[in-house]
Amino acid sequence: MNISQLEYFVTTVQHGSFSMAAKELFVTPQAVSKSVGDLERELHVHLCEKSGRSVKPTDFGRMFAARASEALSCLLDLETLARHQERVEADEGRISLAVACSPCRGNVIHAHNFAAFAKAHPRIELSTTYHSSGACLGALEEGVVDAAVIVGRTGKPGLSCVKLLAFPLHVAVTESHPLAAATSIRIADLEGTPLAAPEDLRYCRSFIADHLRARNVEPHFVPLEPFVDRNRHFLENERGALFVAPDVGLGTLYPSAVVRPLHAEDQMTVPLCLAYADAAENPVLPHLERYLLATAARIRRDLR
Repeated sequence: MNISQLEYFVTTVQHGSFSMAAKELFVTPQAVSKSVGDLERELHVHLCEKSGRSVKPTDFGRMFAARASEALSCLLDLETLARHQERVEADEGRISLAVACSPCRGNVIHAHNFAAFAKAHPRIELSTTYHSSGACLGALEEGVVDAAVIVGRTGKPGLSCVKLLAFPLHVAVTESHPLAAATSIRIADLEGTPLAAPEDLRYCRSFIADHLRARNVEPHFVPLEPFVDRNRHFLENERGALFVAPDVGLGTLYPSAVVRPLHAEDQMTVPLCLAYADAAENPVLPHLERYLLATAARIRRDLR
């Protein structure tokens, strides 16, 4: 049993199919299927059952996935701890960072998360700007910024991509909406509900659409202007639903709404990554990367 096998199995359970897990892991479905099969043979246990294109864990597989997820999180924390022990010669300079931001759908990284960086590195001038994920990636590709925090991975040549964390998508509806009565929402229950089109077209739109179709729900996205008033009107007057990040600030934006998690079997987790050029020569970039990894570890714990 190795770390890759655990990661492939946990991702398969989270996404409900080998193909969607493969998309998340940037490998082939055959590689995921083989890895999970090898894990079952090595442990002499039955971890999951395949039904058509879907994969569901056995009762033991569900318990095993939960424990494996905790183990992977601990390993990431250890890696973060080890990276903190690294030191680079330079501890001063400038660096610019574009951070993916969704003013209407919630965020997991906020401006206040960077306050401690200035205290820890007083001789480093960090300049942060906040845009849509696609705009952040575009600014990085054009050399406008040194690094970018983006939604989803990027496989574009010449760019390195480091996964910081993965956050679960939630669903926001008004308190009077029929879905508000549930403690968690099944994907099947969204059939017929107007869904606001994801603001991130580069990654989230196709990711959510694929997830819904995998559960036989055809998404009918309604494009909304990126203003809180328009999103609020959509919730209150059009009986729509928003896919949102787990952000307590949403209560202030939408006081008449409730935010519900997706059911455990339908959960969608969105990766948040740090991207920078392979040839980046900014000597303070390692400091920022270590800080973001440590910050992400704390955010992950808070999201549990």
